[in-house]
Amino acid sequence: MSETVNISGSAAVHEMHGHGAGTAKDSWLHNTEATASLLIALGGLIATCQAHAVLPETPVAHWIEDCLVPFQLPVFYFCMGYLYQRYRTVRTRRAWAANLKRELALMLIPFVAFTVLELLANTVFGVSPGFSVAEVARALFVSPIAPVGYFYTCLIIYALTPTLASRRNASCLLAGTAAAKITLVTLESLPATAAFAASLPYAITSVAGNGIWVAAGMALALYRGLPLLRGREKAWGLGGLWLAASIITYAAGWIGEPAHAVLDALGIAWFASLFSTVFRNGRTNRFFAFVTRYTMAIWLFHAICLKLYFWALGIAGVAPSAAPWLVGLGALVACYGLPVALMGALSHIGRAGIIVYPARYLPPAPSVILRKSSR
Repeated sequence: MSETVNISGSAAVHEMHGHGAGTAKDSWLHNTEATASLLIALGGLIATCQAHAVLPETPVAHWIEDCLVPFQLPVFYFCMGYLYQRYRTVRTRRAWAANLKRELALMLIPFVAFTVLELLANTVFGVSPGFSVAEVARALFVSPIAPVGYFYTCLIIYALTPTLASRRNASCLLAGTAAAKITLVTLESLPATAAFAASLPYAITSVAGNGIWVAAGMALALYRGLPLLRGREKAWGLGGLWLAASIITYAAGWIGEPAHAVLDALGIAWFASLFSTVFRNGRTNRFFAFVTRYTMAIWLFHAICLKLYFWALGIAGVAPSAAPWLVGLGALVACYGLPVALMGALSHIGRAGIIVYPARYLPPAPSVILRKSSR
């Protein structure tokens, strides 16, 4: 399946944030993001089912939660950086203002909407923190809740990061973000400074921890380095390296910030190599053609849907442990099927779908921030 080039700068139906122009060659990125969304939801599904005694505590489950799931959010940052560099030109004050104005809408709408929804859901389902003016203010301005802290971090990165104009720019950005990442990991890892690192504002730790992945995506787009990653042998090699490193790390009990930094970097390289190889030249398949339409819906709704499902079981007087396989199957449907159904319903209720995919409802990106190749 191929996609038509969207020369207006508005979002293609498969585009997560409306950053790109919707060309077929971007299908590997959309498929990468969709896979990351599915795996993040898998982590939530496993953790929730374990908490309700539906799934046993097993080494494989813990390995998935400790190694496989954590690098999926960095994958989002990497893809965001790649599309930002490829389709945006933000190197003047006018372009910076226009881009930030657009990103404020693209990021703040789902950020605010799902912050409120998550807190309301917590109140209904008896989970802390619940909904209150103080908690909403804290979540919006001080310490965002999962998973929407991503939007908060992206906004800060957009405000601080112009698009790259040269290899020298790229080298400086990579060096600066790498230094920030190493500094943060060091502070978090040393007993003498761990408490200080934990006291740092979320805005600092999140940007310092994730800026390197955005920079890596931007640099790859600037260098046009994707062909260097492509190749089945390279994809298999990177995948095997990540798998071996993750198993050794998990078995040895080395899980921590330094290990996660290495595994995240290897995981991103593996995914970029794998998906750019398999979905080269705009190829895709029916599975991803469907799933990529719901990347953000699955990612944002799955936790709420799982809470709703187990809350409903409790109201009905059903003990999850009494029929774990049946309850687990229902949880699987709630995790993946219910978000798709909710997104389908929102899409048919006026502009309600804007809380998940603002770019599908907002005007196209202004020409001042578009690269000539994307106009």
